[in-house]
Amino acid sequence: MNRWVRREVTEQLRGNPVARRVRYGLVHRALRRFFGSGTFGRFIIAYMAVNVAVVAAEALSVWLVPAWLPAWSTSGSAPATDIKALMLNVSSCLLGAQIGLLGVISLSLALVTLIAQREGSSTDVQVYYHESFSFELVASCVALAAVLCAQLLWPLQFFIHRLGLGTELQFFKLCLLGLHLAWLLVNLAAVAYFIATTFRFVQQSARETLRERYTANVVLPRDLTQRLREQLYGLATKELIGDDEEDRGRPTATFGFDFGAPWNVEVETLFARPVALHDVRMTWVRWVLKRWSARCVTAAAQQPTSASHGLGRMGPSIWFTPHIGGVLRGNVSWCRRREGVPLTAFEKFVLRRAFIFRSSRDEG
Repeated sequence: MNRWVRREVTEQLRGNPVARRVRYGLVHRALRRFFGSGTFGRFIIAYMAVNVAVVAAEALSVWLVPAWLPAWSTSGSAPATDIKALMLNVSSCLLGAQIGLLGVISLSLALVTLIAQREGSSTDVQVYYHESFSFELVASCVALAAVLCAQLLWPLQFFIHRLGLGTELQFFKLCLLGLHLAWLLVNLAAVAYFIATTFRFVQQSARETLRERYTANVVLPRDLTQRLREQLYGLATKELIGDDEEDRGRPTATFGFDFGAPWNVEVETLFARPVALHDVRMTWVRWVLKRWSARCVTAAAQQPTSASHGLGRMGPSIWFTPHIGGVLRGNVSWCRRREGVPLTAFEKFVLRRAFIFRSSRDEG
């Protein structure tokens, strides 16, 4: 469902001339794709995954294809090139450059904070933080500094060498050093963009442009996405099993409502922590509801007294109580049925996988 909503929002904004005029440039979109909603922990986890993969590749290559390893990466003593010393010097320079970037960012943030306190523009500060990648950039710089400090000793490589699985060739360390350099270059580009955004922020006229860009690229898509998700989720019945007004005895399905007793619990889940409904795989839900609806019709046709008992007036119904973004906690029966045949065990399994819940910070 969210995929369809994102595509629809993109099409709507693409046809909006104002949104096109203030659309983010290529540099901003590239930096946003790299940083995303990055935090210090996420950057460290991503690097650790790459580091472990490189270490595993080193151990496997020594075991399987040692002849393929480049001999030029051997570290020798003078007059040969001492690659180990070279890597240490380069790493030290990278670390010094990264610490310098953190100093520049700190001064810029202090300047913006003073301006915000003087003018009382807390909303503008939030816009500035988003437009300049402040949080993501600081997290990336601190993470790279921590990585460079740790890799001065190459702890994982030292560990596999102690196990006799490594090689004296420096090729794999050079690969990681290249990754460090590329990461620093991305941070440099982000700092340049950060400084340019800071200079625009201190000018009143340019600040209006920042607000307009933020509204068109962040606020408007977010509001459209929320409204479309709620609308699509609430009207999903017609798309899944139809909504024929003339045949009131047909099975129905409803999303985001609770019709009260009497009802039978079909799917119940214990949420130990607060969660919210994030997305729904409507294709899977359609498959389950189509099967259930067909079985209900077949069962009704096999009962001669079904018409007199009101199947033609009000047919079997099944409903899903969670709201999009609504917080759930504890033991929740979120799929309920009134009349009709019960769901099979496999159908319940599919529904549990079709409704995607994610943790929520809202304790209410």
